[in-house]
Amino acid sequence: MAEISNCASLEDVPSSLPQNLSLRRKTSAKLGKKESQILPWDRFSHWVHSILVVTFDIEMGQSIESIYPNNHVKLSQQDKTNICYLSFPDSNSGLLGDSSFHFRFKLDTSNSTNNFHNFHQYQNLNQTSKSLGIDYEIYNSKTLCGLQVEKNFMFGYVFFRQVKDKSLKRGYFQKSVVLLSRFPFASLFNYILGLVAVEYFSTGGEVIETACHNIDQWPLLVPGELLSLPILGHYLEVKFPISIEKYSLPVIYKKDLPSVPITLPPVHEVNLFKCLEPLLINMHLLWEMVLLNEPIVVIANIPSVCSELVQALVSTIWPLKYASDYRPFFTIHNSEFNEYSSKNSSPPGLIIGVTNPFFTKCLKHWPNIIKIADINKNVQLESLGMYYFLLIKLNYYLIERGEGQDGIKTNKLKKINPIKLMETQPDILTNFKPFLKKDKSILKNIINGSESNRPCEAQSALLRRYFTGLTQTFMIPLERYFSSLMPLHRNIYPFKSLPKLKEFDANEFLKSLKQNEIAPSLKGDLPGLYKKFFNSLNFKNWLEQKKIEADKKLELLQIQLISDYDVNNWIKGKQEIEILDQYMNIKVEFEAARVFYRLQSFFVRANF
Repeated sequence: MAEISNCASLEDVPSSLPQNLSLRRKTSAKLGKKESQILPWDRFSHWVHSILVVTFDIEMGQSIESIYPNNHVKLSQQDKTNICYLSFPDSNSGLLGDSSFHFRFKLDTSNSTNNFHNFHQYQNLNQTSKSLGIDYEIYNSKTLCGLQVEKNFMFGYVFFRQVKDKSLKRGYFQKSVVLLSRFPFASLFNYILGLVAVEYFSTGGEVIETACHNIDQWPLLVPGELLSLPILGHYLEVKFPISIEKYSLPVIYKKDLPSVPITLPPVHEVNLFKCLEPLLINMHLLWEMVLLNEPIVVIANIPSVCSELVQALVSTIWPLKYASDYRPFFTIHNSEFNEYSSKNSSPPGLIIGVTNPFFTKCLKHWPNIIKIADINKNVQLESLGMYYFLLIKLNYYLIERGEGQDGIKTNKLKKINPIKLMETQPDILTNFKPFLKKDKSILKNIINGSESNRPCEAQSALLRRYFTGLTQTFMIPLERYFSSLMPLHRNIYPFKSLPKLKEFDANEFLKSLKQNEIAPSLKGDLPGLYKKFFNSLNFKNWLEQKKIEADKKLELLQIQLISDYDVNNWIKGKQEIEILDQYMNIKVEFEAARVFYRLQSFFVRANF
């Protein structure tokens, strides 16, 4: 096999575990029998479903060569087919070497073939929870809403290698190493998979087995706690975020430099500036489209570009959860292809990333299409970045003069030839009319940063902070109005039914908006934006979650009143059957409130 200049270096990947790394689980007198109840691969299956090797055969096409850990993983045939096609680029990009990208797919729930989580010994703690393991439920209750795991979806993180090999019929060696996980940690898992895959291509499958055993020693993921994660001789120190504003960056201690911590990107983020740089002049338009669950298709030449951009778009509305489906990478072989490409119904409100030129024809009826350029043999990275920067700067000054409202390109679909979608220049094809005016201050800040050579990571953090503030500013009036729907504290009694929340009234909310309190970033037709938002899945999901939180809060308030009540005084003059009936009601209320905290304390005591 020919040497590859742009493949990852083997110097950064360890060949064996250090002597001081023990693969035995921690033991202590405190854990006792509970530790012995942990089944093999329980901790592994909490973090990772499996690691697969997918290869390409000239006669059979894509196929799964091996699955790790052996005999502990089951996948339906439909899921296997989807994974095989999603593990390879869906276009003839001509790029050689190594590339990383990720995808998200819907699990086949037609049968019980998929064995995604063990934790048999914990199931009796909460019989009502059959959709997710208890560990996932506790994780979901503590983490950011945008990082919660979902019942029917899984992520695949891919390390793909393509090199010329004259000994093969096709003339190319093509193989992918794929890590499947429920967690949306693109940065973390792509980094870990890079360590594993590069050594796998050098030494073989034993390194994947070693990595699986390493992961099986990891503690359960608890947001807010500092976790030490050994992997192939390296040690990752990670604290998973519980707040979108404050979180620490993960670090890795490499086996050849055990005393020198190397800082890594946030586990859950892609670089916003890198992804949105060609489209920054239209960043407010993109934010509105994502906020309103507009159907969006992202077309690129390679999966790494479209998958990162889709992930970036979804994250622009944090801390609000993007409630629609989204597919960072989607192919014509996906089981949902016919549904999404059908012209007999309106496109579903989701975001998909594609690379196959065929999508320029079959999805041209979608109302919002983004064409993003990538690095190819004719365009160098420095030239492309300077080209984008000059476009942004030019459009900014046109906006200042009132002549550049359309940004780089915001063409109407009916005037565009689909062939133009595959040109290098970035393009947004849409009939969507934004409700808000552009905030020129953030554009000026980004331009000044580029002129002063501000690091890409700093530019990304600036954009992240801006989008977070924009979403929070938009949601504050809704949060304030929802608080007014809560019953008054004086209307809650210990032994009476809880009062109901008032219904959300859109017209009443719009009347409560105060024009003088609107932030500069929300100038424009704000009432119109709220009206459209009320019909979106993002709003419906937010309202549902707020109602659940409110009901829990009311229950806890009533329980507190019961705890403080003078029971001896209450039972005077009551019949025995009445006292017994009230006792049973109180017991049910306390048990319902206590069960979740009991589960949390169980995992704390078990020292997972």
